[in-house]
Amino acid sequence: MTMPALQPTRVQARGWARVGPEGAHTLRRGAWYPVIHISSGNIVVLDVNRRNVPVDRRLLEFRYHPPERWSIVRARPQDIERLGRVFPLTYAVCPSCRNRQAFESRVDQMTCDRCRKPAPLAWDEMT
Repeated sequence: MTMPALQPTRVQARGWARVGPEGAHTLRRGAWYPVIHISSGNIVVLDVNRRNVPVDRRLLEFRYHPPERWSIVRARPQDIERLGRVFPLTYAVCPSCRNRQAFESRVDQMTCDRCRKPAPLAWDEMT
């Protein structure tokens, strides 16, 4: 299936992808990344902070449009230990700037502390 071309701010993308809940990878769970290239094999190249990062396509979820809602992530305790800092086990990822942000209760909309953009939360897509 060919994905339509999108025009994010930095690169020509062919869609968006994020690491799924079962995928162990160095990418941040819940953050959507522009897809740069899909090979004929199982490798997808993502734009991660202006670097091309190859990822096994079996670890990814795909969509055609950039995210418009906060991704909600339930972190595993080993992920928190790896970060080396205190962070809540459930947090949200901003659709605009990929900032991770804690929240207190089941809210429907949040404003990002970093970029100040408001957006609804994607409770139906929890990773």
